Amino acid sequence: MGFFMNKITKEFLESEIVDVAYNRLSKTLTHCAITVKCGFVFTGESACVDESTFDEQIGRQIAYDNAFKSMWQPYGFWLAKTKE
Repeated sequence: MGFFMNKITKEFLESEIVDVAYNRLSKTLTHCAITVKCGFVFTGESACVDESTFDEQIGRQIAYDNAFKSMWQPYGFWLAKTKE
């Protein structure tokens, strides 16, 4: 698929995702694991300072965003290698 692509898009990265899992590791820490088609797992975390302000939905969104953000560089490298 990468041979006709000239850039990595958000939509392409989203199409690579096969699973998203969340774990609350402490009263203030959320972990997100994004698994892609090849089986590789990208991870992200979120944390708040005070457990009384913890919001699970916000924690999940931030953890997901951080995991998703970590996908750009490896996929960009992969695309560059396909163009050699």
